[in-house]
Amino acid sequence: MLGHGLTNGERGKAIKLLLVLEGSRLLLGQEERGRDLLKTVAINGFSEVASATLNNQGVVVENGAKECYLCDDTFKGLDALAERVVKMLSDHEFDTLLVGVRVGAGVEDREDELRAKVKIKWGESIRSDFSREIGKRVMKSTGKDVAFKRPDILVTINPFTGKIALRANSLHVFGHYRKLVRGIPQAKWVCSRCGGHGCETCKGTGKLYPESVEELIAQPLLQATGGSDVKIHAAGREDIDARVLGSGRPFIIEVLHPVKRRIDLERLGEEINRASQGKVEVEHLKFTSKVTVRKLKAVEGAEKVYRVIVEFAEKISDELLSGLEEMMENTLIMQQTPTRVMHRRAMKTRRRRLFRLQAKRVTPNRAEMTLRCEGGLYIKEFISGDGGRTTPSVTEFTQIQATCVELDVMKVCVKGFI
Repeated sequence: MLGHGLTNGERGKAIKLLLVLEGSRLLLGQEERGRDLLKTVAINGFSEVASATLNNQGVVVENGAKECYLCDDTFKGLDALAERVVKMLSDHEFDTLLVGVRVGAGVEDREDELRAKVKIKWGESIRSDFSREIGKRVMKSTGKDVAFKRPDILVTINPFTGKIALRANSLHVFGHYRKLVRGIPQAKWVCSRCGGHGCETCKGTGKLYPESVEELIAQPLLQATGGSDVKIHAAGREDIDARVLGSGRPFIIEVLHPVKRRIDLERLGEEINRASQGKVEVEHLKFTSKVTVRKLKAVEGAEKVYRVIVEFAEKISDELLSGLEEMMENTLIMQQTPTRVMHRRAMKTRRRRLFRLQAKRVTPNRAEMTLRCEGGLYIKEFISGDGGRTTPSVTEFTQIQATCVELDVMKVCVKGFI
């Protein structure tokens, strides 16, 4: 770390050259330790110059240098390691990468011992030097740039074992999806009984439902990227029996370990829509990053617009619905954890704002309602009252038991997303 603009190799040669000069000076002065110093340098990595100096003084040195005490001469194999890395990278599409190095505990122990013995203050670790020197060779061969934060590919090398591992960082694609049918979940629902291994409950599939929005989007995406799996991140989630219509729900699909990154998103969207056979539609696809995932998660509680078909236990009047609209204008709804999700949700009272309710009668005992509300409001329980656990509710106001028979998400109102 002394001298700006020098490589460690250049520093090492400079130190050994100084030792040769010092050894030569001592030898010319008839000091025996000069011969010992030159012999030490000759068998420890600078043999030609040191040996030639000794030979000039009539001292013969046995041929053959010792292996490096610290690295076992592993630095001599950097070019071959770099070539292997470049070959392994040849199947991947990427713009940035980072090379990391792992060394065994024995190497680090020897390094620490040497530092302590000769009181080295300014030396760089072997691991850092390996990383930089291999990285420079790989960058030169591939023409790619280094990225210390979120590189497309992280290369991990153990120069002492020759083991090389590639880890492609996730590819993130943003878009909106519409779920046009009922009965499919947003994400793959792993069977809780067998943990995805397959059992009688899930009929050997490992899943409680045969398909999901995530899987319908994933199949064409994995084919295009060569990724290993996907994760879906979305601005909230809908019930399995609810559709998502209108402008759709903003989502990000994360592709794990992609091989290909330069994909045609317009064509991909068309393929997803075709392959899903009318179950799911996507649009506004664009590349994004992990940072956007956090932003999307932060707006899960955004305002939402729902369309609901409500069935009443008795006939209803237009006047009753008009009163309901007026009563529910900008109303704070108090909801204890609904009975149907008590097994997987924390027990607490949630406060959510209902901004507007519009209702029209479609049959003597059915009404179509449009609700604009704060995200996180349990709509079905707002309709039914959930045995008094939600208040006020449609059932409480009308004094007639009401049930949600159809639920559609019409709009997720988030800012900063298409």
